[in-house]
Amino acid sequence: MRHLALFLLLISADLAVAHQPVMDMAPRWSDGYGVQSRIEYFNSESTTWLEGVYTFDKSVRVTFKLPHSNGDFGGLILGLPLKKYKNDGAKTSNWSITPSLQLPSGNDADWDTGLSLSYSSESPRVYQLYDLYRWEDRVGLDINVGLAFPGKGSGMFALWDISALTSDKGDRIQTGPVFVYFKNNMMMRAEYKALVYEHNSDWSGGQFSVGVGFVY
Repeated sequence: MRHLALFLLLISADLAVAHQPVMDMAPRWSDGYGVQSRIEYFNSESTTWLEGVYTFDKSVRVTFKLPHSNGDFGGLILGLPLKKYKNDGAKTSNWSITPSLQLPSGNDADWDTGLSLSYSSESPRVYQLYDLYRWEDRVGLDINVGLAFPGKGSGMFALWDISALTSDKGDRIQTGPVFVYFKNNMMMRAEYKALVYEHNSDWSGGQFSVGVGFVY
């Protein structure tokens, strides 16, 4: 059981490096903070993530991510997202570079490092995110593109996700829909990824995840 838990936590770590709390979208102001919890389902098993963020400045922030599966915690992952924002009328965009460090904690006694380079933009109608990352021997690309439906104090996003990963342990490509809803300081995200390509990896079947977060 401990080997299964470690396997699930290692798989989820690939995905954790590619996304940042809260829901890749907030906070966008100085002295902001937020927390979120996500549950990922894969092969009838689940991994729960507890994640948080604090912004010293909207361009400089720190994050943490802690996974839990089958009674075991995985390694605590710390990140330092550094962002460069650009505002052009109703459109906002940013480039981000994020070094990450996994501490030897929980069921994972290894030090690990990762690096992510991403670009995202949002207009009143379109949202885009492109995230290229490296974690140990794994290199991945995650793309979210879709429509935005803003409202007064609330809104929705209907996106499509494409995720690709290559490593010494095999390659895979997944794709599927993403739905994001926010109201005031609460955000929710649900997504499903179908496996469309796999080569020499331990991955099989689709993956579903759902999460809720709060920003202040």
